[in-house]
Amino acid sequence: MAFAAGLLAFALAGCAQPPVTATTDVTEPDDSAAGSYKACLITDAGSASDGSPAQQAISGLDRAQRELGIETNSVTADSAADYPRVLQSLVDAQCSIVVALGSGMADSVEAAAKTNTDVQFALVDATPNTAPPNLRPVLFSTHESSFLAGYLAAARSASGKVGVFGALSVPAVTIYMDGFVQGVDYYNQAKGAQVQALGWDLAAQDGTFVRSDAAPYQDPAAGRVAAEALTAQGADVIMAVAGDSGTGALQLAADTGTLKVIWTDTNGCLTEAVACDQQLGSVVKDRGSAVYELIRADKDGRNASGVFTAALRNDGTALVEARDGDFGADLTAELDRIAKDIIDGSISVTSPSAIG
Repeated sequence: MAFAAGLLAFALAGCAQPPVTATTDVTEPDDSAAGSYKACLITDAGSASDGSPAQQAISGLDRAQRELGIETNSVTADSAADYPRVLQSLVDAQCSIVVALGSGMADSVEAAAKTNTDVQFALVDATPNTAPPNLRPVLFSTHESSFLAGYLAAARSASGKVGVFGALSVPAVTIYMDGFVQGVDYYNQAKGAQVQALGWDLAAQDGTFVRSDAAPYQDPAAGRVAAEALTAQGADVIMAVAGDSGTGALQLAADTGTLKVIWTDTNGCLTEAVACDQQLGSVVKDRGSAVYELIRADKDGRNASGVFTAALRNDGTALVEARDGDFGADLTAELDRIAKDIIDGSISVTSPSAIG
């Protein structure tokens, strides 16, 4: 189950240049297509595996084609050097909006938007240095869904201690950690419990991070060390906000048999399927829903500038079970109620890292 938008729904990162090599998937609209609106997406080569951010974004583009009756164009760039020319090719193809995915494209998208002021651009899950009026960052309120994860962790802890660690002390990571700790605190208030949240000091904005200068998001061994630092203090549920480094926590969970992990960013039972048994659930960024809602808003002429916030209220982020039914009926009902209360403002979840 996914807990978002207050409803339960089944759920399922010099020299002359050679010609750009890119794969393109163009979907023509049917006869009911309204006007000549065309939505385009650029992703990285090799990034569209099952459940990956690119796969999610493509699914959102496909949904927009089906439900909005528009033309779409999905292009995969082979390398970072290709970004500027591929982006310009989409402009030349008369795309109404060009959606790019990830921080690696930020500089190229910003430059393209400044050069092509009559085309709308969007940058999913990243913030440009300077956003011109025709460039919308799409950012995720993951502190909201992480609040649910903190509540879940506290509810499932046998030791009375839970933990969280991150890859780096950057806003994209600490926003999760802020929400997680607040969710544990809310559980304690609601249940009269004293579950301790390890790994993150909300007031000091400091905590446990992967010690890997070279690859903090891609160092499973260092991720395991971070997880071990928390289990040594008694944590039996850990949320890993560390990309592939989080697989170190999954391996630790498999080895000990007593630790459970909450995955982040993607659905861990899709992207880390072999370790699904070690997971309680995942805090996900639903890039598919975000891309769809962004395109729909742009096509309808709504909110054409500023940050587009993907949150619980529009299914942009959610807490999903490792397997349907894992949470049980009572906890499912509690989490659904909490999600609704976050959406209507009855519960306030804050983070200095939140934008929009």
